[in-house]
Amino acid sequence: MTIEENRATNGNRRESVAVLGAGKMGGAILAALAKAGDSRLADIRATVQHAHRAATVSKQLGIKITTDNSAAVRNADVVLLCVKPTYVRGVLQEIRSELREDALLISIASAVTTQAIESALGRHLAVVRAMPNTACRIGKGMTALCAGRFAGPEHLAQASELFALMGLTAEVEESMMDAVTGLSASGPAFIYTILEALAEGGIRVGLPRELATTLAAQAALGAASMVLETGQHPAILKSEVTTPGGCTVEGLLELETGSIRATLIRAVDTTTRKASTLARPVANGGSDQDSWSKAESANAVGSGDVRRV
Repeated sequence: MTIEENRATNGNRRESVAVLGAGKMGGAILAALAKAGDSRLADIRATVQHAHRAATVSKQLGIKITTDNSAAVRNADVVLLCVKPTYVRGVLQEIRSELREDALLISIASAVTTQAIESALGRHLAVVRAMPNTACRIGKGMTALCAGRFAGPEHLAQASELFALMGLTAEVEESMMDAVTGLSASGPAFIYTILEALAEGGIRVGLPRELATTLAAQAALGAASMVLETGQHPAILKSEVTTPGGCTVEGLLELETGSIRATLIRAVDTTTRKASTLARPVANGGSDQDSWSKAESANAVGSGDVRRV
């Protein structure tokens, strides 16, 4: 089901959304939802770990913020689980009895599978995994989505519609989610590092810092927009900038000398492998993760593998 079909089916249905964990990513999502001002979002509420932060965030966004997860999810249509992977099981145990039978649970926790979430809930609830990035805060984010066994096309469309308020979305196989984390979720940090270096290069050749940063950022924005809007391969677009005997080819030679492409490839590969371990507590050598896996196998609701999209 597409976003348009979902809108046609649900008409003017108004939804209540609960965001559990308004930290960096949860806070970015919360800010985007508040900024979107979508009339279909009848009620947006959220939780944080500490009361003093609840008061601060509530004042900033004009949204009800508490420290009570159970109260926040009560009667919510959509629940966004935005806590750290190692906290997921505890939060699910806390809220599972309060979730409505028709609620949609969306988790952005890295490495925690839909099957693990379903097992922890012990109920046939619709679960969707999402992997957004921090650019969602300004509506320029990228979010990958995959569905659990009890989530249908309408639930994916519902999740897509929600994250479309924050940028682009894509439906992927759940087996790809760690790779999505390594590239898309961590990618902005890699780009910021590149932008910082480009700006420093501009400063080195005499540009004021503010101007150098603006030039570097706009160059990156323009280049990214060219890839997305033209659909052409980056190598082809690069060749349009590179004239024979010109200055750009000299700069590209320096980048190749510094192995920039190999370094970025390794960065994505390393980040992807790390992402797969994030649900495992470091302090006890992973015993909690082992027990999570055993519980998942023993208590899985239904049968068969996670449904792929």
